[in-house]
Amino acid sequence: MSEDKGFELRFCNSASCALAVVNTEELLPKLEKILENANLGAFYQSLGLKGKKRRCFRVAVAACPNACTQVHIADYGTIGQAVPALEGDCNTCGVCVDVCEEEAITLFEDRFPMINFEYCINCGACIRACPQDALKAESLGYKILVGGKLGRHPMLAKEVFALVSAEKAAEILDKTISFYQKHCKSGERLRVIIEKLGWDTYLAAIS
Repeated sequence: MSEDKGFELRFCNSASCALAVVNTEELLPKLEKILENANLGAFYQSLGLKGKKRRCFRVAVAACPNACTQVHIADYGTIGQAVPALEGDCNTCGVCVDVCEEEAITLFEDRFPMINFEYCINCGACIRACPQDALKAESLGYKILVGGKLGRHPMLAKEVFALVSAEKAAEILDKTISFYQKHCKSGERLRVIIEKLGWDTYLAAIS
């Protein structure tokens, strides 16, 4: 999407990403419709920004927790999540332990894998690697991050929801844009507004 529309939507196509844990085809049209309806291009024009001071609301979608797109520097980002669970017969081969880069899995008394969700990032690597298909995705969804930016004072986006559905992710974007348009006065990025008003104010607006 071009800046003429006032927004940019970047994504990693789940069909071509070997590490994808969700199919973004359900989410992308929802996000694009919300962005189109927000008419951000006209909104920025209404602010009377001069010269090259043109702004763009950036949204990024990643189908896997490797965040192939620029989720962490977007105003609004989503990252695919697959929460693993033991649902089959485990032969304690240890493959899941070997592939987990977060060291979130241990074999409990050599009988079955125990997942430490304080470390697990829901990447789905253990699910794909299990030769017995003993590990399954208990739930699929998206992590939501908000407020990333580059520029003179770069900031990484912050997580605001750990796991939501595609419908909820779209709803949060809609409320986030409404919050942004209400408080944006000079084309500043979303993170600047949130830092000024406080995260509690933003979270209350999207609840």
